[in-house]
Amino acid sequence: MQSQKPKEKSEKLPELMELFPLMEKLGKHLKQNETLNGVKIGWHCHLTQLTLLTAEALVEGGAVLFLSEVNPATTDDDAVNAIRALGAKVFVGESSPEKVLEESPQLLTDTGFVIIDKYLSMTPAERPKSVIAASEITTSGIEKLRKIKDLPLPIININGGLLKARIENYHGVGDGVVDLMRRLTGRSLSGLHSVVVGYGAVGSGVAYHLRKEGGIVNVVDSDPVRRLIAHFDGFSVNDLLTSLRNADVVVTATGQRQIIGETHWQAARDGAIFMNVGHWPEELDMNALRKLATKVDDLELKTQRFYLDGAAGSDKQKRIYVVADGNPANIVLLTGSVEPTLIHLATEALCLSYLAKHGASLGHGEHLVPYEVEQNSSILALEALRA
Repeated sequence: MQSQKPKEKSEKLPELMELFPLMEKLGKHLKQNETLNGVKIGWHCHLTQLTLLTAEALVEGGAVLFLSEVNPATTDDDAVNAIRALGAKVFVGESSPEKVLEESPQLLTDTGFVIIDKYLSMTPAERPKSVIAASEITTSGIEKLRKIKDLPLPIININGGLLKARIENYHGVGDGVVDLMRRLTGRSLSGLHSVVVGYGAVGSGVAYHLRKEGGIVNVVDSDPVRRLIAHFDGFSVNDLLTSLRNADVVVTATGQRQIIGETHWQAARDGAIFMNVGHWPEELDMNALRKLATKVDDLELKTQRFYLDGAAGSDKQKRIYVVADGNPANIVLLTGSVEPTLIHLATEALCLSYLAKHGASLGHGEHLVPYEVEQNSSILALEALRA
């Protein structure tokens, strides 16, 4: 593992905004549109520098913001302070979604179906009467949404949109994994044996980007349909335990909990690097790994090295590296080019603008992202790219 400290992504943002001024264009668009003027928005999200840029655009458009924290591991304190300086309220901690709901927001936008779930768990009498519509951005959140019958409000499935699936999920996360691997190892990825667990929009993008850099990629997925697609995409497909034996790096992208457990830690080869880019940090069972470890070293880039006893009869210990304690590594470390994430965030903001105008007249239940929203987001992005 290399020890050189990388330049923090936040230091690059001013330069990026000059090269890719999407949020500046979004702010002007929302201000001219006027649909968010005075609208109270409850936003459950990762509190990062990119969230700050989006908040600036929403506030310029007249929105009144109330934010709650998705994951303390991804929270940037400087970003939180800057968002508060805009006049927005930012709540952190486990009770933060409830505090946002106490502010009587009109629109909700969610990451993981948390604040919407809090709203739905209230009795009709307890729910804030102000809420008219919502949106959800994650695969795991949409899976939870679809288990609920008779939703009492319209909810836009941003995750199912073309831009979220094909740009942010596929290219943004995949590029971020490649960037992170270079920063972690300081070496070429050519010939690196990688295992990608989960072959949805995120996992397929990770596999594509690792192979594009010359990596040897094996795909693991419990869904036979996805395994078949991975096969015809040109990837080796195998079970997880078999795949781990030769894996230099393991990337989980399932949106499910405890994908990697005690048996898998024991099966991993010496020097293997594990990272999660799915929504839940529990995709990696870190408690099981800590129980197996005889020693733990803290390294740079929020990475830890765990020492485990080797095979029976061997005195040599095995080393396993885990990035960001199992939290979404690409978000914790803001890896890769940020354009895909900014395009997704612009789409999320434009969905809020759409809901402010049309939410009260939409039918209850799940809705796809309106194509006009993705068109407007694409127009702004192409202008920012000067394409």
